[in-house]
Amino acid sequence: MPYPLLAHQAPVLPLKAWWPGYFNGTALVVGSLAPDLQNFWIRATGADEVGHTFVGQFTFCLPITLAVVLLVGNLDLGAVVAARFGKRFAWLAGAATAVARPGGFERATISALVGSFSHLAFDALTHEAIPAGRLRHFHHIAFTMHSVAQAVASVLGALVTLAYLRKISVQNAREAPPRRPGAWLLVLGALAGAALGAKRSMPAIHHPDWYFEAGRVYVWGYAAFLVVAAMSAGAACGAAVLAVLDRRRAS
Repeated sequence: MPYPLLAHQAPVLPLKAWWPGYFNGTALVVGSLAPDLQNFWIRATGADEVGHTFVGQFTFCLPITLAVVLLVGNLDLGAVVAARFGKRFAWLAGAATAVARPGGFERATISALVGSFSHLAFDALTHEAIPAGRLRHFHHIAFTMHSVAQAVASVLGALVTLAYLRKISVQNAREAPPRRPGAWLLVLGALAGAALGAKRSMPAIHHPDWYFEAGRVYVWGYAAFLVVAAMSAGAACGAAVLAVLDRRRAS
């Protein structure tokens, strides 16, 4: 598969850049990652890969994505982060807050499904549209046409994503909110999440060939995804606590 981080956002970020009023950017991004969030569970439990099934788009990916969007939007977590880290993060202020406006929940739902189905389509491009070809080895690493296509798609997708992230950050440029204390809580949450993600990736790191065709290459993308996803979840928990404290102080 193309790496979940950066590569899978390439098909959906242009939608937010071109038609910002029609899509929820947070839902697009989280939705494009959602099918692979199953990796926190399936390797340990042996459960079906629900995140990559048609039904799973509605029973797994959609609920997870909407939960994140509602948390970020209703607590204005983008502004909470911007208030702790300053001007460079000011463009995050207002992230997903449109979900509370008329039609916002419907836009978030559509965006979440567009994101998760785009993930399946991108995977199919590198898994099914290209024949597997012969298995070849390079320094004890096994490669097929599938694995080469996935590596190329990961690199090209990452370049597209970075370009559009820059474009969107310019579009959303705004004044940074007044600085507030509490950055340490965000950092602590991120570190706790990173430790959890790293622990979860250990089985794949120890036995990479059980997981991927070109095991020693792809395992690091897999591990990075688990670590960053868990870091983000930990930081979001810290931001949620700070958001509640900010509201109490304000009242």
